[in-house]
Amino acid sequence: MGRPSRVAVVFNPATGGGEGDERKRDTLGALEGAGVEVLWLETTPEDPGQGLTAKALAEGVDLVMAQGGDGTVMACVTGLAGTEVPLAVLPGGTGNLLATNFDIPSDLEGAVEVALEGDRVRLDVAAMDDDRFVVMGGIGFDAAMLRDADPRLKERLGAVAYVLSGFKHLRRRVTRFRLRLDDLTLERTGQGVLIGNLGRLQGGLPVMPDARPDDGLLDVAVLQTRTVLDWLALAAWVLLRRPRKDPQLELFTARRVEVSCDRPQPVERDGDPLDTPRDHLVIEVVPGALTLCVPRSKGSAG
Repeated sequence: MGRPSRVAVVFNPATGGGEGDERKRDTLGALEGAGVEVLWLETTPEDPGQGLTAKALAEGVDLVMAQGGDGTVMACVTGLAGTEVPLAVLPGGTGNLLATNFDIPSDLEGAVEVALEGDRVRLDVAAMDDDRFVVMGGIGFDAAMLRDADPRLKERLGAVAYVLSGFKHLRRRVTRFRLRLDDLTLERTGQGVLIGNLGRLQGGLPVMPDARPDDGLLDVAVLQTRTVLDWLALAAWVLLRRPRKDPQLELFTARRVEVSCDRPQPVERDGDPLDTPRDHLVIEVVPGALTLCVPRSKGSAG
């Protein structure tokens, strides 16, 4: 695939600490300097990006760039899944799980270079209702942590705000989960379930280190934590990247994941919480559904 000549930017003016006009000028300047034609599309509360992505596809663009937080990126993923048009991620917002997992630069110049000159990889996506996401969804602890992170702290401290929010939920009441993983049914008690395609959370923590985004499988992690001591043990396992299994984190793989729980729990997908708690969800893998712009590998020509 050659270098794109006509690109769409799906831009969220509400992210980035209220400096939307400045970020817009910088981005347009960088793309003008790169010699590409730009279709500029700004998100609204009514259209966080999926409809705008459909408009970009109808206009025949070669590439869609998402510039906003995790919700903007997920909306673009949902709109692009199943097409051949690649997605690029530009810096914006505070989380950006997809950029973290693929080491996409956090500076505008570097991200634009990756978008226009980088490699292209084909990824699986996860489907939950009408949404498509790439990194990770969750029910329970992680969704509560994301939901309750202070917006002002997110702007000032980035991923640290999620850690501070997580501390508030360490003693979260445990939940009984019933999981159906393809043909396997099991019950577990703990504080949350993660369903992912990629293994790193906010701050780069490798919760599911063996997860691969192109193997046609979803990775499932059950947080069987109950006490602060459980969390300390799990944190040591994650931070030290210990190869042994940890009793507080049980890992599985499946193509289809169904989770039921004894009471409604907060739910998130790719860092973006749902508005309403749920006691049941189904997530399925869609193999090879998305093309993503990533940094050039060392073996790439050029």
